[in-house]
Amino acid sequence: MPDALPGRARPFRPGGDTLDQALIPPVRTCIGCGERASATNLVRWIARDGIVLLDLRRCEEGRGAWLHPSSQCLELAVRRRAFARALRVQVEVGGAADQLRLVMTDHEGHPAPGPKESGLEADGHPMSTQR
Repeated sequence: MPDALPGRARPFRPGGDTLDQALIPPVRTCIGCGERASATNLVRWIARDGIVLLDLRRCEEGRGAWLHPSSQCLELAVRRRAFARALRVQVEVGGAADQLRLVMTDHEGHPAPGPKESGLEADGHPMSTQR
């Protein structure tokens, strides 16, 4: 990418050099199932002192491994020793299941429950303050 000209800001770059590309979220590969997905649908794991830790804010330093927030993908990753391969360090994954329960969704083919409807559709009462 060429350097910015004096007086001009550099383009926004999470997804690319143009505005259209910048609006597309990055794509990562799940180390469990191997499916490619938007990084917003995956959780990031890092290695600290030989232990796998969940990076909820996705901003910790170092290599990261991406995984769907499901027990099925976690089991596949542990069985395949994918954490050690992706993080390029020997790690202990014993506590990963407990950490994953913090962010677990139903990735096994069922959509995660959405927000409850409000107003007349949810409980029969309109969302009006007038009685």
